[in-house]
Amino acid sequence: MKTFNFKSLVLLLVAGSVTFVSCADLSVQNVNEPTREVVEGNAENQTKLLAGGFYDLTTAIVSNSGVNINMLADQNTSTNNFNAYWDYTDEPRRRLNPTPSSNNPDVFTDFFGGFNSSVATANIFINNIVNEGQTVTNPAGDDVTDDILAQAYFLRGLAYGYLGLMYDQAYLIDENFVVGEDEPSFVPYADLIAGAKADLDQAISLAAGSSTFTFNSMPNPVDSWDADEFIDIANSFAARILAGQARTAAERDQLDWATIRGYAEKGLGGPDARSSLGVFKNQNIGSSGEFANYLADWSNFVVAGGFSGAGQGHGYNPTDVKVIHMMDPNYPVEYPESEASGSSASLAASDTQDPRIDYFQYTTNPGFLNPARNARLYSNYFSARNFAENDWWPAENSVIFFTDTENLLLLAEAQLLTDSPVLAAQTINSTPSGDGETTLGFTFPAERLGYIEDATLSGGYTMDGTESVAEFQWALLREYSVEIHLLGGTSPQWFLMRRHDMLQVGTATMLPVPGSELEIRGLDGYTFGGPDFAGDVGTSDGANSWKNLAQAAGLAKSVAKTSDVSYSPLQPDNGRSDIDNTRTARNKGAGDH
Repeated sequence: MKTFNFKSLVLLLVAGSVTFVSCADLSVQNVNEPTREVVEGNAENQTKLLAGGFYDLTTAIVSNSGVNINMLADQNTSTNNFNAYWDYTDEPRRRLNPTPSSNNPDVFTDFFGGFNSSVATANIFINNIVNEGQTVTNPAGDDVTDDILAQAYFLRGLAYGYLGLMYDQAYLIDENFVVGEDEPSFVPYADLIAGAKADLDQAISLAAGSSTFTFNSMPNPVDSWDADEFIDIANSFAARILAGQARTAAERDQLDWATIRGYAEKGLGGPDARSSLGVFKNQNIGSSGEFANYLADWSNFVVAGGFSGAGQGHGYNPTDVKVIHMMDPNYPVEYPESEASGSSASLAASDTQDPRIDYFQYTTNPGFLNPARNARLYSNYFSARNFAENDWWPAENSVIFFTDTENLLLLAEAQLLTDSPVLAAQTINSTPSGDGETTLGFTFPAERLGYIEDATLSGGYTMDGTESVAEFQWALLREYSVEIHLLGGTSPQWFLMRRHDMLQVGTATMLPVPGSELEIRGLDGYTFGGPDFAGDVGTSDGANSWKNLAQAAGLAKSVAKTSDVSYSPLQPDNGRSDIDNTRTARNKGAGDH
């Protein structure tokens, strides 16, 4: 039996201490490429490696490629060819292009590489402890083997889970896999989700049984969580991952919603939570991109002017009309072409009574929107709540991965799907949909800098449990679209919409394995999406499209539709100043606008 001294997880960014590399070239091997001797012979290197895995995981979750995925869920819009944004917003929906020669193959490789690298890191620890019998002690001489093992299982469970959420198939590599001897093979997403559940359960059990447990291996080591907080976080992720497995309403109805409900009840803000933690976040590191929220930054860069007043600009990837429509059911579901030109987006502002309209800034500046590339993709709004003077990097900011609001929405959904509509209504009322507030854990830049007054508003809606299924779906989609936008990484909205058939027709419901990976394996490429493939595996049939949901819920007076699609119900239940827009190496100024 091997015994090593485990020092506190202070891994990062003492200059030169460790270099993190994203896995863009698609290998199941660990991008940090540690040798067995380094890992086993130096406790500090053990620590750095584990945290390196969490860096790979979390930076993938908030990758700028998440903007493209959010576009599939109609959270943002664009007619810009840069990063293939237009490909992901255009209507009718385009078929995905996962080939290495595509406009932006990173959409497919960023997630695949980051999550597989996380798995490889976790497997080193699990193998050393489970298969090799390694024990780990801290400087006080306490045995913290299970504490390290719990964090490794948590890392791998999340990585498995996100591979299963994002792709139709991926590798399920465990601690027994021998690089160079074993041949990796793809397994379907259901198997990946099952592997995630098993690992998250292991992590929860090990943390619960430890008197020394501290979770402190996230990228910024100033943050740590005790066992109860960690368990709440893990339960929330389990609920997200298990619920997110379904690609269609039919698959949703086959899920074990009682189990999902149990996880959500024990998650952040849940009735059976072990702690008072309301948000899982990690503080920024550095000012030039070491660790920060790329997804929020690229989603909300303001171009061609300032936030307000003369010369007001527009968001680089503006807020899609869907988000405003969810607060104002009579707001159009497609931008009127007559109101769109190269110099103006002239549609009047929404008159919604939802106070959270203040989360969004109205402008008639079209920014980079181009009417020749589909005027129906225009927008008059960008996210004021997530505005940061085009700079999300200051140390006082944080990256949010999970909020109590999302967990409670998962709970409400599970209650609805386990025949408890009254409880579901009460839970929704307790969120910002009613009189609740989302726990953010830090002051948002827009509020700190005076662009908005309050980043934690409540909608003031009330439900009593007698609402129709469509009304419940509307409430859930509204809260996901408005309240938790950019507060959960990539992309809770996409996961929700596909399992309720709410994606518009022809939208891809999952990603194929990157074409570059298939080429390496000598396998044929494939893809998803496009209206001609509606209803095929991996492509939405639009049966309950959000564009028609207001009418199904009896909320809209008159909203123009582009197609007649039937409503697919659930199984019935019983019952501030101008700013400098210059940009450096990570500019949005590159590419075809």
